[in-house]
Amino acid sequence: MVLVWALMAGALRLVQAGAALPLWGVCIIVFGLAWVGQLWGHKVEGQKPDFLKDLQFLLIGPLWRLPFVYRALGLAVLGEAVTGEVVNW
Repeated sequence: MVLVWALMAGALRLVQAGAALPLWGVCIIVFGLAWVGQLWGHKVEGQKPDFLKDLQFLLIGPLWRLPFVYRALGLAVLGEAVTGEVVNW
């Protein structure tokens, strides 16, 4: 975890120093490295990632974030449209 933090802090310093790579480029690289690290961890554990067995596991993360996206866009979230109350999960 400390190694990941150090890599991210170093990447942000490069971006702040005016590196040729924009922030979104750094974010894509960090995202890719995080996936590589996650898959490597699964290999070390000897277990396949669950989303390879069932597409349901791959879709749970984005669906969990969907209410927050709806609120940010000003759209009603299920239950809020009926009761008018904001549900804090």
